[in-house]
Amino acid sequence: MLKTRFAVQAVRQLSTRPVVESNKNIPKPVKLEKGKTYKWCTCGQTANQPFCDGAHRKSGFVPLRFTAEKNETALLCCCKNTSNPPYCDMTHIKVLQSNFMKNFSAPKVAKPADKPIVAARLPSYQKLEEGKTYMWCRCGASRTQPFCDNSHACSTMKPLAFKPEKTKPRWLCQCKQTSDPPYCDGTHLDVDVQIAVEGQPL
Repeated sequence: MLKTRFAVQAVRQLSTRPVVESNKNIPKPVKLEKGKTYKWCTCGQTANQPFCDGAHRKSGFVPLRFTAEKNETALLCCCKNTSNPPYCDMTHIKVLQSNFMKNFSAPKVAKPADKPIVAARLPSYQKLEEGKTYMWCRCGASRTQPFCDNSHACSTMKPLAFKPEKTKPRWLCQCKQTSDPPYCDGTHLDVDVQIAVEGQPL
């Protein structure tokens, strides 16, 4: 663990580009005193942003010394990409946008499945009404098992519509391996189903 920390530190120290951390991009308002000399951090490694604390040693960077021309509160750059150092020129907005796009990942689009997902390794006991139409989930992706909730939209498998012949409780399949859909036929007792991972195809 210590070796890893030292290795990371070494990489940061030998970097030829300033270190810009997401939480240090925003410029800081600083009260400057006329005639006073300040050392602005150029390496980005200081813990005292925006000023230098000596963290640049062995990095190849040197702090920028500047003398305030008047008493004022100025926005000093912390993203280290300003074209008017040490003052902020709003470049941090571009840096923030760049970091966001690097971390942004497009939502994953579900691919049509050719095998049903094992929703559960046990059947579901449901009270069914005679003549009522039910939509049994065939793909296994529904969150309202054993019935369909339209999760099959990204699947090649469609729900099974069925009407019970009489009002009575029935065991409905949730492993999606039954040979008598939507009813359980005991296939869930097979070893392959019992060791299957719920939420994954068999």
